[in-house]
Amino acid sequence: MDHLEMVEKLREKANVSYEEANAALEACDWDLLDALLMLESEGRLHEMEEAAYSTRGDQPEPEADTYRKPRERGVIATLLHGLGNLIKKGNAVSVLIKKNGETRVTLPLTAVVIALIFMFWWMLIAAVVAMAFGYRYAVQGLPIDENVNNTMDKAGSFVENVVHPDDVKIVHEEENEDPKQE
Repeated sequence: MDHLEMVEKLREKANVSYEEANAALEACDWDLLDALLMLESEGRLHEMEEAAYSTRGDQPEPEADTYRKPRERGVIATLLHGLGNLIKKGNAVSVLIKKNGETRVTLPLTAVVIALIFMFWWMLIAAVVAMAFGYRYAVQGLPIDENVNNTMDKAGSFVENVVHPDDVKIVHEEENEDPKQE
């Protein structure tokens, strides 16, 4: 089939102008099916004005809810897709291990969570021991990272106070700050 016949065939099937059919075929290396799919994906197909015959008769159109969407996923595919998104979000968040304000190690949150799942007690002991030696933890990349980091600083200060109790200063706040009110 020569190019002119292909353009005419695409014009019939897609109900588009000669220029649109020719441009679509040129863009698709003169593949008729690809050109038709491209026009459809771009929403450039025009409704056919002539009537079409169907053997189905005048049956009402079924409701959209009764048919399965073509892109609908199964349960396992949906779970795997969700897990993939969760891993992407976890990799965007970093756990920083610092000493004296200097970042020593940066780990993605996903790696920390996986390590916690498989070695919870070892990780917990290592974290407390590291805090006793002056290491601190911080989170970077969360919208609430300031609250998390403040909590981690308090935990580090608590461990430091337990390890070095002689450095602890007890501050007693009086209820009445003005001595004349007593």
